[in-house]
Amino acid sequence: MKKILLIFSLIFMVNSCDDNMSYMDKMTDLQLIEAIQADPNKFEIDEVDIPQSSKLVIGSEYFDYMMVKAEISPDYGYQFSLGDMALDAGDMTEIYFSKDGRKLGNRDGMDDRKRHAKRCFKYVFPLTFSLGETSYTVNDYKEFRSTMKSHYQETGQKEKPAFAYPIQIEYRGDDAAIVTINSVDELKEAFQACRGEQNDKKCFTFAFPVSFTMPDGSTLTADDEEDLEAKMKAFYESYDGRKKRPEVVFPVDLVFEDGSSVTVNSREEMKQAWRDNCKRDGGNDSDGESEGGTRG
Repeated sequence: MKKILLIFSLIFMVNSCDDNMSYMDKMTDLQLIEAIQADPNKFEIDEVDIPQSSKLVIGSEYFDYMMVKAEISPDYGYQFSLGDMALDAGDMTEIYFSKDGRKLGNRDGMDDRKRHAKRCFKYVFPLTFSLGETSYTVNDYKEFRSTMKSHYQETGQKEKPAFAYPIQIEYRGDDAAIVTINSVDELKEAFQACRGEQNDKKCFTFAFPVSFTMPDGSTLTADDEEDLEAKMKAFYESYDGRKKRPEVVFPVDLVFEDGSSVTVNSREEMKQAWRDNCKRDGGNDSDGESEGGTRG
């Protein structure tokens, strides 16, 4: 499924190259954030497609977080959902960037670390992890935080903990349970499960073969996802004309992650299918719990 996300990232991003950025002068950061949150056409992208300037900010300010989901609103910018691996372990936050990669939320003095109202889960101690080449074992959150702080003071390096898997986490609330986590991917799934997204239909693929009308008027036909990715990449590497979005040749069948499918006959029908099947439920669960997070 990642391959098809890359394809859609390419399709939408090359189109955005033609857009001027005048909207940035007319909308405040708060308005842009609200527009990104509400955009029904927002879709998931791969981490490799995040603008380099945004990656630098995330690496500096959110170095102890893991990327849970990266999304783009083609018209307004980016939304990144991050899971805290250290100081507020189990906490979630969303951060936002404009289409040119600038972090949103600073100009108006607003608090742009929009964390969820409850911590997603907590670690079961003792916990072993490494920072760089040094390994640590800690027995509670106080020792965990102290170790992270001391390592930074000694080395000047901002690093997220690399856990010695398996580890265990304990979910909160009515569904409290201790779960064994065996890898980084499983930890990411744990954050997604906390937000009720583990069963979401996040995106779709095509029922192949599928054809696109390319910017030079030619037709590109692909037999599977790998073929589509390779042909799209080859086309744009050799194409010197005006960068425009490829247009799907309709009708086309869309196949969702749960195995359901739908035939769409126009771009509007495809957008509606995306809204109906892929839009995330932005519910903000809250049980009123708070343990005094360390970030203001």
